[in-house]
Amino acid sequence: MKKVLNIAVRDLVEYTLRTGDLNLTFFSADRPVQAIRAHQAIQASKPREYEAEVSIEHNMETDKYLVNVNGRIDGVYKYARRVIIDEIKTTRRPLEVMRQEENGVHWGQAKCYAYMYGVKHDLQEINVQLTYFQIDENKTAEITRTFTLTELKEFFEALISKYLSWADRVNEWVSLRDHSIGELKFPFKHFRPGQETMLEATGMAIEEQVALLIQAPTGIGKTMAVIFPAVRALARGMGGKVFYLTARTTGRNAAEQSLEILRQNGLHIKYLSLTAKEKVCFNAEKSCNGEECIYARGFYDRISNALEDAFNQNRFLRDTILEIARAHRVCPFELSLELSLWVDCIICDYNYVFDPRVYLRRFFEDGDSGHVLLVDEAHNLVDRAREMYSATLWKQQILALRRRLRTKLPGVYRSLGKVNSWLVRARKDMSETETMIAHEDYPVDLCQYLRKFALAAEQWLATDHKSAFREDLLDLYFEVRRFLSTADRYDSNYATCYVDAGKDFSVRLFCVDPSPHLKAVLQRSSAAIFFSATLTPLQYFTRLFGCGDGARSLSLPSPFPAEHLCVLIAGRISALYRHREFTKHEVARMITALIDQKKGNYLIFFPSYEYMKMIHEIFEKRRPRAKIILQSRSMSEQAREHFLNHFSEQAEGFLTGFAVMGGFFAESIDLVGERLTGAAIVGVGFPQISLEREIIKNYFDSMDGSGFAFAYQVPGMIKVLQAAGRVIRSEEDRGVVLLIDTRYTKPPYRSMLPREWRPAFVGNVEKVSEILQDFWSR
Repeated sequence: MKKVLNIAVRDLVEYTLRTGDLNLTFFSADRPVQAIRAHQAIQASKPREYEAEVSIEHNMETDKYLVNVNGRIDGVYKYARRVIIDEIKTTRRPLEVMRQEENGVHWGQAKCYAYMYGVKHDLQEINVQLTYFQIDENKTAEITRTFTLTELKEFFEALISKYLSWADRVNEWVSLRDHSIGELKFPFKHFRPGQETMLEATGMAIEEQVALLIQAPTGIGKTMAVIFPAVRALARGMGGKVFYLTARTTGRNAAEQSLEILRQNGLHIKYLSLTAKEKVCFNAEKSCNGEECIYARGFYDRISNALEDAFNQNRFLRDTILEIARAHRVCPFELSLELSLWVDCIICDYNYVFDPRVYLRRFFEDGDSGHVLLVDEAHNLVDRAREMYSATLWKQQILALRRRLRTKLPGVYRSLGKVNSWLVRARKDMSETETMIAHEDYPVDLCQYLRKFALAAEQWLATDHKSAFREDLLDLYFEVRRFLSTADRYDSNYATCYVDAGKDFSVRLFCVDPSPHLKAVLQRSSAAIFFSATLTPLQYFTRLFGCGDGARSLSLPSPFPAEHLCVLIAGRISALYRHREFTKHEVARMITALIDQKKGNYLIFFPSYEYMKMIHEIFEKRRPRAKIILQSRSMSEQAREHFLNHFSEQAEGFLTGFAVMGGFFAESIDLVGERLTGAAIVGVGFPQISLEREIIKNYFDSMDGSGFAFAYQVPGMIKVLQAAGRVIRSEEDRGVVLLIDTRYTKPPYRSMLPREWRPAFVGNVEKVSEILQDFWSR
């Protein structure tokens, strides 16, 4: 049976005819909208013989394929004795240049349409016209040529032949892949407790195309439990591609390792680990154009050979991408985007699917994509999504750039002056006692001034002039575009925040509830599996992920022996902010009692740096010879590694690491065995009270009275459970968790603790010592 190939004309010509430089120096954020409006205006101005938006398709049969080529012609002139195929393109380049330089892709698209139309209507000769609309000058140029059907046929069939030779390789690969999937067995002799249940639930959700939320503890093998059924679904046509989405390097590594294990067990699969552009760029100090970067110069002349070379490999990690890019002198990040079209699984950050600024439009632009989303550490997605769909402008950035443009760009200078004046007025409208306020409506007048600035900046940036202020202007332009696009989405799920920070003033369009935006992404996908060790309460996450009533959930208990974890609750010590000064010595004594019972490595977690430093000063005096290390703000990757290297398997003393909940050391580390003996968690992890948190509280209070839970309780307890989850990482691990706060004795905090925990309540340090001596002696 022959395989059916559906090919869009645009894809056909872009694959076969792209040439020249990569040029990402500047593009207008409004360009698609402007292009649509220009198309509509030109089409509306045509005579009655002109038919706009003509759908066309052409079917052909080869030895292997039934080929359907399809597209939509911008317009067709239907005169009595001749037909003209019209392809409309917008440009910022001078029309004289467009007349002189032949754009192969533009002419190729028009000629393909002409051939398909000519065959359908039995025409032996046909006119082809490119209509260029110059956006800035509002002028049009029409370039017309005449072709015979024979000429067009030769051209069209040459493109098809080249495309099908590539399609042969792809389809041969897919057949090999699907056969290997059919033979694939689970790569381990035995399932871990709960892993098979998770695997089956994931497979069923993908098959029935629904969202599934899974809470499963560390050590159950979550990554393999979601990847294995997602890969099997590829061979059954249940998904387009598998997207493994993660917020941290540890999640990326786990996905890569799982796919590699499957490959070593006979699976043929191509997978790509997508690295951020700034981490793979060869010329970070250069602009992305052929004049400045050799990897952009002639990019499209060499990319086909690079892809053909790369197709012989199956694993595309960062180093592999860099090696191929160097060998073919192409931009590594753009190479990885091109490769993403042909691989089976893409491992990437949340941003590439959910963030409207950087999501992969080639996969999610046109409605239901059929792709499967595997969302790792999904508890992070809510706050990450709020950030993705929010936008902030800072007055100082605007003012500093404006001063540099006074004599250089007077039009842009004046437009920024109006923006700055508006911000000055907004600042004065705040009372002397207010440093931050919020309003329900977005700033309409400000957005009008920002649009005028964006237009003025755009016209200059499009000329590609070099100047000392260009990068700063470009940065502000994109910040403004983001602000305006966020304003376009503004509805009852948003609030406008004004913050007077003394030396600066900001306006922020804050996304209170990201669920409508996340829901739109889910609707463009086939299925979504959200999984984490902490998705409690499930109804909270189901609501904020935008999953809807059809979502399913699964909660699995810990696979490890309950007697391996000793949980203590110091429920008589208050960690409330107003009590901290009075209870700080009791907290320090409890921490001392925790670590005194056994040599080892300990982590002490706090809700803030300030609280951490307060207790550290006391603890250090109590244990002057103890080895103590502290997390600091904005630690580099190297500094984090140095911190973790202290936690060795051979613990000779009492290493005590002080850290904050919700930070890197509370979520992203895997200290197996003797590397971590125990952890103390001081407080219930509440986010600090802020304008945005209060907005969230008020918003959900108005919905159903759940404001305090959504703004503070649930996010806080997620941090607690993540921090506690560092202690037991394998079946052999034994450790202790000490929770210090009166709130752990009360609902809802008590009810949010894992069911398998059997906490003992300790009222004093003597009780802590007694219980731990018994625990460690077993």
